[in-house]
Amino acid sequence: MKKFFAFIMILMMTVSIVSIDTSYKDSMKYVSKDKIVFIPLDTRPVSLQNVEILAKAGGKELLVPPMDALDDYKKKSNQDMIYDWLKGSVERPDVSAIIISTNQFISGGLIGSRNYVNDINYKESLERLKEIIGLSGDKRLFLISIMPQVSPVLYQQDTIYVQNSANIGYYNQIKKAISENDTKTLKRLKANIPSYLFNYIAVIASEVIINEQIASNLKPNVTFTIGLDDTTMKSMLKYSYDDLKTAIKGYKNVYMLHGADEISMMTVAKILNEENGLKPSYKIVYEESGDENSYLPFEGGTVKEITEEKIGYIGGVVSQDAKNIIYIHMHKNYKTGIKNVVSKYKISGQNFGVADVAKTNGGDKDLVEEILKDKLIKLIDAYSGWNTPSNTIGTVVSELSIKSYIGTTKDKKDFEDMQKYYYAFTFIRYADDYIYQSIVRDAMQNWAKSNGLNPDKLTNKSEADAVLREKMKPYLDTLMSIYDDCGVKIKGADVEYPWSRMFEIKVAPILE
Repeated sequence: MKKFFAFIMILMMTVSIVSIDTSYKDSMKYVSKDKIVFIPLDTRPVSLQNVEILAKAGGKELLVPPMDALDDYKKKSNQDMIYDWLKGSVERPDVSAIIISTNQFISGGLIGSRNYVNDINYKESLERLKEIIGLSGDKRLFLISIMPQVSPVLYQQDTIYVQNSANIGYYNQIKKAISENDTKTLKRLKANIPSYLFNYIAVIASEVIINEQIASNLKPNVTFTIGLDDTTMKSMLKYSYDDLKTAIKGYKNVYMLHGADEISMMTVAKILNEENGLKPSYKIVYEESGDENSYLPFEGGTVKEITEEKIGYIGGVVSQDAKNIIYIHMHKNYKTGIKNVVSKYKISGQNFGVADVAKTNGGDKDLVEEILKDKLIKLIDAYSGWNTPSNTIGTVVSELSIKSYIGTTKDKKDFEDMQKYYYAFTFIRYADDYIYQSIVRDAMQNWAKSNGLNPDKLTNKSEADAVLREKMKPYLDTLMSIYDDCGVKIKGADVEYPWSRMFEIKVAPILE
C-alpha cells in the first residue's frame, strides 16, 4: 500500500511538472514568437482561409477560435465563446501580435453588423475589449472595424438618401439617442421611419459611436483601423464615414481606409514589416493617363488615393525606383498586352503585381487568358481581380509585400515552405477571380435557377458543391498544368461553397 501511495505521489508531481512546463502562462524566453491571434471579419475564405495561407507565406501561424464560435453566413458568432477563447490566447508567449475584428467581436460578423439589434449591447462588448487589451500586455494589437454597407443594393444608399435633409436629421437624432441610451426617442423614431431606413441609419450611427469610443481610448501598443465597405461618393455611409473622420481627427494610431475584405491580409503584411524593420517600395503604373483620378464603382475615393493609402498602411513607400511594381488594369479593351507591359516595366530583381479592376466581382477574362497562354505565372508575382477595386488593390499590395519579405529569408527550407504557400495563394486568386467569378459563376446560377433554387439561399449545398466541382474541374486541371509548366507543383484542388450562397467559393489547393 505504501508503494502504491508513493507511486501516486510521484505521478501527481510529474503531471504537475509537465503542466507547468507546457503552460501558456509561463515566461519561457526560448519560445519562437511566430503566432498571431486572429479574430476574422467573418468565415468567408477571403477573410479567414486566405489570410491564413498568406500568413504562412510570411512564416506566421494564425491562432483562430473554434469554428463553432465564429459566424456562419446569417448566423452570428458566439461572442461569449470568442471572449473566453481570447482570454486564454492573448497571453501566450509564442504570440507576437493580435488581430481582432470588432465586427465579429461586437456584432457577430460582417453580416451581423448590418443589423442594429446586434449593436445594442455594445458598451458591454467594449468593456470586454478593454479587458482583452489589458491582458495582451505590450504585444502589438490591431483592431479592425468595417463600417458596413447596409442596403440590399447600393443605389438605395446613394443620392436619394444623402440629399434628403430629413435623412441627415434622422441620422443626427438617432446617433444622439444611441449615445445617450435614450430608448424612448429611439422607439419614437423607429415608429415614424420606414423599417429599412431606420435600420440603415441606426447601423451607421452606432458604428460611428462605437469607433469613436474605441479610437479615443487606445493604448500605445494598439493600432485601430477603420474600413469603409461598399459605398459611393454620395451615400449616407460615406456621410457617416466623413462624420467619424472629423470626430477622431488627431487621434494617434488610427487609420481610415477604403475597403473591407483585404484589410486583414494587409495587417498581416504590416505586422511582418514592423517586426522586421522593412519598408517595401512600390511603383504604381496606371494603364492610361488620368486613370489615377478615376472613381470606380463601390468606392468613396480615387484610384490613386486608395492605392497610396494601402501602401502607406502596410508600412510601404511609393517610389519610381521600387522593388515592387503594382500595375492597375482598368480597361478591358487595353491593346498593349500584358506580356509587353511586363517587359516594359519589370527589371531583374523586381516583383510585378496586377490589380485587375477592369470590372467588379471577377477578373478580366482576356487579361488572365493572356497571362496563362504566355505562361507568365512567375513573371507576374501577384494577381487579384477580387470583388471591389479596394479589395483587389489591397490584396495585391499585401501579396507584393509578403513576396518582398520572402526574398529576405536566408534559410533554404524556410524559403521553400514560404514560397509554397505563396504560390498556393496566387493559385486561389486565379481559380476564384478568373475561373469561378468570370466563367463558372453564371453557369452555376443558371443551374440553380433551372432547378428552382435560390442562388443566395441554397437548400441543398452538397448537391450544388458536386455540380460546382464538375464545372470547375477542366479549368482547374488546365490551371494546374500551367503552374506545373512554370515549375510550381499543385497536386490538386478541391472547391466548395463556404456558405449557402453562390457569391464566392472556397478553393483548397493540395500542395506537395
